[in-house]
Order: sequence, then C-alpha cells, then structure tokens
Amino acid sequence: MAFVRNTWYCAGWSKDFSRQPITRTLLGEPLMLWRNEAGEAVILSNRCSHRFAPLHKGCVQGDTAACPYHGLKFDSRGQCVHNPHGDGHIPKAAHLRSYPVAERAGVVWVWMGEAEKADAQQILPEAHTGFLQAVEQFSVATGHLEVSGNNLLVMDNLLDLTHAPYVHPKTVGGAPEDSVEAGMQVGIEEDDRSITSTYFCPSMKPTPQLRPLFREEQGDFRVRMRWQPASSLAMRLSMTPCGQADGSGVVLPLLHLLTPIDEHRTHYFFALGRNVALGVPEADAEMAEFARRAFEEEDEPMISACQAQMGTSDLFSLRPVLLQTDVANVKARRRVEALIVQEAGR
Repeated sequence: MAFVRNTWYCAGWSKDFSRQPITRTLLGEPLMLWRNEAGEAVILSNRCSHRFAPLHKGCVQGDTAACPYHGLKFDSRGQCVHNPHGDGHIPKAAHLRSYPVAERAGVVWVWMGEAEKADAQQILPEAHTGFLQAVEQFSVATGHLEVSGNNLLVMDNLLDLTHAPYVHPKTVGGAPEDSVEAGMQVGIEEDDRSITSTYFCPSMKPTPQLRPLFREEQGDFRVRMRWQPASSLAMRLSMTPCGQADGSGVVLPLLHLLTPIDEHRTHYFFALGRNVALGVPEADAEMAEFARRAFEEEDEPMISACQAQMGTSDLFSLRPVLLQTDVANVKARRRVEALIVQEAGR
C-alpha cells in the first residue's frame, strides 16, 4: 500500500528516546531510534547495509551505533565510520538511510519522504501541542498503542465522533439519548491545511469520564477535532455550565497522532490533558484509566473487527454507505489520496 511520505509523522514521545536504541517500524520500514551524545533524537534505518542485521541489537558507543553482527560502526548521519575487517576500507555503499527529525513539545517527528523537502512549518502547530508542556495549566497523560487496523480507519474513527455513545457509553461517550439522539449539532470546517469536525450538544449530562471533573447535572458539551495531513489530529473537548462561554468550565485538550506501521497496523500516540484537578494523583490515574479503556478496550477492538470484516484496506472499493456525518473523514481520505497521487507523479 502507498503512504504519504512527504509529511511529518510522530515517531514517539521524547521520553521514548534515550542512549539505549529501540526499534519501531514506520510505513513498513524498520527504524532505529536513539539519542546522540548531544541529546539529539536520531532515526536511522535499522538494517545494517552489510548483512541487514538489526542495528538496535548492537550498542551505542559515543556518537556511533555498532552492528551486532560484524562490528561496523555508523554515525548519527548514517555514514559508516569504522570497518574492523581487512585494511579497514569503508565501501562507498556502507551507509544507512538517515531521516530528518524535529522535536517539539515532547513529540519527536520524523519525515519519511524526500529529505530536501522536509519543512518544519508543516509540523502540527504549537497552538495544538503547547498543552503538553503547560504544566501550570494542564495535567497531561500520554500513551502509545498498536492498533490492528489501517491508519485511515483510525482516522475515520476520530473524525466522526458520533460513534462515541455507541462504542464508549461507559467511558468517554455517555448514553446515545443524551447526545446524538438528542439532536447533537455536527459541523465541518475546512481550509487548505486542515479539516475540522465540530460537535455541540447543549444541556447534556456529563459523560462518565467528565462526571468526576464536572459536578453539575447538565452542561453545554463541545468538541473540535482538527485533522491535518497526513494523520495528525488535535482535539479540544469542553463542558461548561449551561449558557456560559466556552472555556469557562472543564477543558480537555487531546492529541491523536497516527503513524502507519504497515497496511494493516497503526501506531497510535495519544495525549490527554485537563485544566482542573491539577496535581491530584488520583485524578491523574483516573484520567489515564479512562483513556486506556476507551482506546485499548473499545476503539481498537472495533477498528480491528472492521478491518477483518473488510478484507482490504481500500474502503471505497467496498462501496460503503455514507452518512451525513461522514463528510469530514471522506474529505480527509480524498486529500490523502491526492497527496499519494501527487508524490507518485501521476
């Protein structure tokens, strides 16, 4: 399957990167993730160019990674700088692919396409990621899951949140009769860089997730889910006393950063913040548990089941029925398709 490559993907949280190399497969490519002596995040191909041994199983020595099979050493640019065999000659082809990396607000981004086209201006704006480090305003929990589903199916799931009362009634969705079936207002906003789905439900009962944070019987519930290519989503959920201005009550900023593993699996990096009950360990644990249950026990099994039922990653080949609430995800899919065609030169 083709993927958009000239774009930024989340490779992991900053805390995932250390002097000890780890491996992750992104867009079908096995990569090695580590930090050099200057503390900079480094991402290289994880296959030694000699006999294709997994480099992460070797060791980091200074600013070099040593192959565990024959001892060749590669620097953080991917160049072989030491050959312990024969006269020490380093073949011209003895190098690894090195990927452009950018680290912002606790997120490590990687550019999987043509390095010369890497543009930091295309990274998810700080307006959507700043909460990760705004410790005086938000408490934050982060996590990572591997979803058994195509990344576009995960994107569909997030851009159409009308599924929430049916998939998440006891966690983040609440009862359908309190939201979708009570006339929830669903909208869409679009510009040249993003697509946003919006949701508003006045005088709604708080969901199980919000109940410990919002003590009133009812409130005005709002959600904005913003997508930008190829698969970065920023969400803002709020609940305010009825009739009061947005932001005057509970605000939960979230990130949903999707990176394909391959055609049928997706890295799902998520972050969830809150502007109330700051510095309360019990609230931290409860928030993290709600997030874990919603993503791991509810969304992932449903997406995985849909993937298995489809038998393909080509959704439109199955001629799906489309609802009015599918507008945002269909538009996003069409943009992804257009970018893939553009990169292929077709």
